[in-house]
Amino acid sequence: MFGLSGVARFARAVALPLGLMVVLSSVLFSVTTARSRQIANQDNALGLVLQQQAAALENYFERARAINAILAANPVFTDFYQAPGTIQEKIDSGGPLMQRVNDALGHLVRFFPGRVGEACFIDDSGLELARVVNGVPSAPSALSHHEAENPFFARTLELGPGRIYQAKEYESADTHNTVVSNSTVVETVGHVGIVHYEIALDSFRTTTPSEQVVASIIDADTGHIIVDSRSVPAAADDHTFVSLIRSGRDHGITTIGGQRVAFQRIAATEGNANDWYVAVATPAFGTGWSRGLSIGSLALLLAGMLTLLAGAAGWWSHLRSVRRTTSYDALTGAPSRALLVARIRDALSDDQPAAVLFIDLRGFKDVNDVLGHRNGDLLLIEVARRLVTAAPVNATVARLGADDFAVLLPGSGPDEAGAVAPDLLAVLHQPFAVGDINIDMEANIGLSLGPEHGTDPETLVRHAETAMHQATENATGIQRYDASHDTNAPRRLELLGDLRRAFDTDEQISLHYQPKIDLASGRLAGVEALIRWNHPVRGRMAPDDFIPVAESTSLIRPLTDHVLREAIGQAKRWQERGTPIPVAVNMSTRCLLDPTFAERVFELLDGAGLPPDLLELEITESMVMADPERALVVLRSLHDGGIRLSVDDFGTGHSSMTYLRVLPVDELKIDRSFVQNMTGSGSDTVLVRTAITLGHNLGLSVVAEGIEDELTASALRDLGCDIAQGYHFGRPMPAADFDRWHIEHSSSASGPVVPV
Repeated sequence: MFGLSGVARFARAVALPLGLMVVLSSVLFSVTTARSRQIANQDNALGLVLQQQAAALENYFERARAINAILAANPVFTDFYQAPGTIQEKIDSGGPLMQRVNDALGHLVRFFPGRVGEACFIDDSGLELARVVNGVPSAPSALSHHEAENPFFARTLELGPGRIYQAKEYESADTHNTVVSNSTVVETVGHVGIVHYEIALDSFRTTTPSEQVVASIIDADTGHIIVDSRSVPAAADDHTFVSLIRSGRDHGITTIGGQRVAFQRIAATEGNANDWYVAVATPAFGTGWSRGLSIGSLALLLAGMLTLLAGAAGWWSHLRSVRRTTSYDALTGAPSRALLVARIRDALSDDQPAAVLFIDLRGFKDVNDVLGHRNGDLLLIEVARRLVTAAPVNATVARLGADDFAVLLPGSGPDEAGAVAPDLLAVLHQPFAVGDINIDMEANIGLSLGPEHGTDPETLVRHAETAMHQATENATGIQRYDASHDTNAPRRLELLGDLRRAFDTDEQISLHYQPKIDLASGRLAGVEALIRWNHPVRGRMAPDDFIPVAESTSLIRPLTDHVLREAIGQAKRWQERGTPIPVAVNMSTRCLLDPTFAERVFELLDGAGLPPDLLELEITESMVMADPERALVVLRSLHDGGIRLSVDDFGTGHSSMTYLRVLPVDELKIDRSFVQNMTGSGSDTVLVRTAITLGHNLGLSVVAEGIEDELTASALRDLGCDIAQGYHFGRPMPAADFDRWHIEHSSSASGPVVPV
């Protein structure tokens, strides 16, 4: 039998190898678990990038179909067939009709520079009727007579009108680029034609989160790379993807040739001959190092020591990770608000000046809504990178949340900060490559200075944000904090109180009416109602001084109802006099997000006995894009009830062509910033002409704002614009003054009012 000492010796003898075995098991389990976690994280990251790449390609297909549908709807193509003369005579004449055809094709090329290189109009006989290459119309002698031999030709005719056909990639005879093409049938009495345009495959090249991640589009028939995120794909990749295609799988994640590859097939359809895979690849993690472990006690001891060291390092890494989570933004890697506040506090404690710049991206929500949150995340990462690159070395660039960033400039006064702000704005105004498109972002910067504008971090950040809002409202881009314009100051509360009390009087809040003129006949087409506030102390206040304040509170609802009630009442009085005049009223963003708004409008119309078609409501692109789904519900209710809808300030927002096509609107108003400069700027003239063509193709009447002279009015008339509005015809005026103006104008025009 063992004595107590023997038991103790046995226990010690067993404990060491047993303990080492436990340690070794822990090592192996930890390594295996860590490697599995690395692979899972890598696969998750690849899956996210793959979703973004596939969504970008699907979005392209949708946009291409929309673009082609709009192009085919241009009446100039049916006008060509219906014009007198033979087809060849019309081609050879080079007259206004052919110029209109070439303009329609050329607008498409100018709309999408670098993407669309060639657009053409083809007869069903195979004769090319018109062609524009890189914006330049081809001479009649250069037009092809053999387009029927192209693969897209018969398939497009087979699909018929209203269908889009995308041909398989080929080398363009005109641009010598590898391209895909989109074609649509144009049908008129006795004739059938095709409108067709080519898109360079290079324009599908996209960016990825890092150089190690390569995104590719692959031909599903051959496995060859069509285009990827590198300018020159590696030849070895083709072999990799041939193996992938032969596996017969449509989607998944696998390891091939040392690459971890996530892939998804976008198969050919009836209207798309391209059978493609989208793949995202990155180097795979290594495997198999644990096979060389020794079973000896020395190796076990070494493994145990390594485990202890790894455990200590892991714990230290965990602590650093926890601290980093609270100090840095997980998406961009930029310092968080907490770290920014700490660094501002340190900067102010040295009795030195400090500047805080608050940066807001305008229209970022549109990117999330239209292109998806994955693209939105990629955009934010690039914004942070650009800000870090443009900011001084000692600056702190922080992300405060959503699309808000801040930059701390320690030791900087107003001059230094004023010099940095334009540099930051400049890098943000350069196009961002997101997915397969370029996005132009707008940004505003607010600037606060310490200790002048605050002696603590929270105050400086808050005042910088207030200045940013001032920059947005004033359209200045950059604004230094000014306490006298602080909308959070007591002045704002006082202004809100004065505005509420103004509703109780009949003298302060009033409407002025600006005429809208039919350019073809010179007759009155309607009026726009514009609000005016005659403040008892401050005097006449511009809408920009109080509308933003009202929109930030629930006061915008009673203010909107008040304006609508006054405008509807005035329209009713004109109708009772025998001169019905349509009245347009501007809407607030909150109206489109209020499900009860349409009901309230119809109650006001019913109460006054005014036909709905004498009321027009104006919206802006940005208002709709704030929440497209809710806005469309409200807009459809209004339009279905007979109220006319107009898109105001067209060209200044971040609209999507897809949304513009589905909006139930009747009118497009070109922003005054384009109209006022068009007689002295060829580019503005092109933009105005394009907007008019787009509006007419969508079945809308087109209004030009800001016309101040007859030269501009005449130019717009020549471009086919329908309605004009501006000081040249009449300023906004009270109803009584407008009545006198109307009498004088009617005596010189050919009639009273043109229905819009």
